[in-house]
Amino acid sequence: MGIKQLLSQQLETTFYHMYSPKIAGGTTIRILVLSDLHNYEFGSHNQELVEQAEKLKPDIIVMAGDMVNKEEDRTDVAVNLGYHLSQIAPVYYGLGNHEGTIIYVNGIALEQELENAGVEVLVNRWIEKEIRGTPIMIGGISGDVENYELYSKEFVNEFEAQNEDAFKILITHFPDLYYEKLKDVKMDLGICGHFHGGQIQLPGAGGLYSVDYGLFPKYCNGMFQLENCTIAVSRGLGNSHSIPRINNRPELMVIDVNARMMTE
Repeated sequence: MGIKQLLSQQLETTFYHMYSPKIAGGTTIRILVLSDLHNYEFGSHNQELVEQAEKLKPDIIVMAGDMVNKEEDRTDVAVNLGYHLSQIAPVYYGLGNHEGTIIYVNGIALEQELENAGVEVLVNRWIEKEIRGTPIMIGGISGDVENYELYSKEFVNEFEAQNEDAFKILITHFPDLYYEKLKDVKMDLGICGHFHGGQIQLPGAGGLYSVDYGLFPKYCNGMFQLENCTIAVSRGLGNSHSIPRINNRPELMVIDVNARMMTE
């Protein structure tokens, strides 16, 4: 049995909850997060992923980067998945490092292909919409830690300064941006991937390893309440490393954002 078949058998949906006074009273907004697919397929043409997404009835879907694999120069898996997901709910796509190579180094028009498929690609820009009476702003940045100041800082500062009443979502593929670069930025929800859940999940210790960070990477799996932001970090769906995923099932992440009244 090939690794793609094994991954298909292990697909897991995890549920997280957060509360915000910005959400209209009596309502819940459901966000479905997919990241780090790396061109894997769960069933023929990712039918299993699409069927699971449809059952979950999300209000919006976030594809949080590295849905493609830079070693393959192919876009059909991510674009086809984006098209089918867009028939379920609006889809917002943030770039990861693999998209960066595909687009900016290899010159493949992935962004345009995704837009043609009905996916909103957010590269240092945001969109505004209303869901169940709540104003929502969704933005995405393209930079990692090393080039944050050059490519993304100005955008993030501008995004942060916008409508304070809106629930703001920032797609930031790299969780380590929150170690230093974004630690003081006020956002309601940051959505990340990249660390693949630490590749190997150790009971009681969490994720073991990230290529970028080394052993026991910080913020590699789950939801974390920081001083000015809640961040949700997906374990991702595929793999691009020689280190296998162990005790670390591919994840569809569901975030239910519930209304909460301000208290004294």
